Amino acid sequence: MTYYLLHTGQPSAKRLLKRVADLREYKSAADVKSEDVIIRFGESFEADPPQGRVLNPRNAMERAKVRQSMMLFLRRMGVRTLPKNPSSQGINIARHYRFPIYDLRGLTCFRSDSGPAWMNQRIQRIQDNFHEVALDDDKVTTRAMYLAVRALHALGLDNGLVSIAMGQKGVLYVVDVTPTPVLKGRLLDLFANAVERHMDDDAELAKNGVGPFLMGTDVEVMLKNANSGKMVLASQFFSRKGKIGCDDRSIQFDGKRLPLLELRPDADSNPLALIANLKKLMVEASTTINRRGIEWRAGSMPFKPYSIGGHIHFSGVPFTGHLVRALDNYVGLPLMVVEDPRTAVPRRKRYGFYGDIRHKDYGGFEYRTPGSFLVSPEITAAAICLSYIVAIHHRELPVFDIYDRNLQESFFKGQAAALAPIAERNLSLLARTSTYARYREQIEPLIAMIRSGTFWDETKDVRAAWGIPLVKPKATQTSTRKRVASRG
Repeated sequence: MTYYLLHTGQPSAKRLLKRVADLREYKSAADVKSEDVIIRFGESFEADPPQGRVLNPRNAMERAKVRQSMMLFLRRMGVRTLPKNPSSQGINIARHYRFPIYDLRGLTCFRSDSGPAWMNQRIQRIQDNFHEVALDDDKVTTRAMYLAVRALHALGLDNGLVSIAMGQKGVLYVVDVTPTPVLKGRLLDLFANAVERHMDDDAELAKNGVGPFLMGTDVEVMLKNANSGKMVLASQFFSRKGKIGCDDRSIQFDGKRLPLLELRPDADSNPLALIANLKKLMVEASTTINRRGIEWRAGSMPFKPYSIGGHIHFSGVPFTGHLVRALDNYVGLPLMVVEDPRTAVPRRKRYGFYGDIRHKDYGGFEYRTPGSFLVSPEITAAAICLSYIVAIHHRELPVFDIYDRNLQESFFKGQAAALAPIAERNLSLLARTSTYARYREQIEPLIAMIRSGTFWDETKDVRAAWGIPLVKPKATQTSTRKRVASRG
């Protein structure tokens, strides 16, 4: 496996080549093998090689080339960007962040509480008035880091320097995304170390493959009064914590009235066992509620403005940008094609965009792009089994530029017909993996829905779709008189 740097003679690229001994200068696509990695740095008319994995592919670099058009692109993708004249719109900037990012992972954070909120030229370096802080220094820093990663990923990039500004009340804005920062001093150290870690991780993965790993899920549901049609609070029956609990979102942010029920089954290394754990938890939750006239709703947005989702957790799988793109291509996009666009569209820009991930305290991460796939056991099984196959085979799966403006807008607008052919093509490639046949039965119902243009049904009680009793049967009781009579 060889790592190549494709550049156009920038001093930063030359410094990076000098610092990383095993990094090679890219000369020709003929030299690149399927297992190799190409890192683009700077503008180049050189096409991406047909083989190998490319970080910062050419199309993505083009999207970030002109700042004004890039910011317009990000706004169309639901990313909040700083207006050209923020003060004229009453925006006062209180803090500035710079996030160097490699392979969709934040390396550190540089922060300043003074200085200009923006610059006329591209932001390619860290100014002297910035100081380094941990990525989890406080909640706002963590939010800013996820916004930075989201902006980079929305453009289709893997590496770069992202500038974020914080306005009143902690509102965050993207100021700039630079795929070719000036690599000197601390920035050079950070990127050089990141490339070396990437090489080491890839070498380990190539040698041993994806070893045993765990998958988990947390799926959100809302409760509905079948008679009145009104929402029923999940907090009437459950607390926040536990395998069956409530999401933290509350009505009018009061911290007490919690509308979202969340199912958190035990993780497992077998996707079918994870599905069985989930169903067992559904039975337990239904038994606890045990009240006639209360229905379960899944999907995207059972009640406005509450968006809900189905999150897939991974532990023991090395996190890479390529894995995130593979999940977008082979899980997020196919599931979007069968979501009901009437509720998926209002959910999408704020929640469930491409590459919606969160790193977790246990060392893994969760993929948050899909809606609440609990709508049926067939959709649930497909979502979990697809995720499992992608985790095992992501290094051998091709990823496509589904971050093109038109394709990404189709995703946000719920235009399933435009994306269905791409979903079918992707799943046909997934079917070539050695693991696919084992889960063909679970995945083919989803493929049939995509081909027929069918959307999942969010109007039915989830428990009915799963065959779970809606109300716990009453125990048969024998009267005292009958028991006495039977003794005679």
